[in-house]
Amino acid sequence: MTSKPVKLGVPVVGVIFLALACLKFFQGDAWVVWAILGFLFGGFGIFNLNRSEGNQA
Repeated sequence: MTSKPVKLGVPVVGVIFLALACLKFFQGDAWVVWAILGFLFGGFGIFNLNRSEGNQA
């Protein structure tokens, strides 16, 4: 029996930073720093979540 790493849920902190980046972008402020922080905290992982794992026997 091999153990697989546990996949946690949505990276909440990264998603918050990405939301701040979008907000700052539309306001015309500096948004690049927030996007980089969102990337570093795993916010872009929201785009490749695979919720339907299925049976991979």
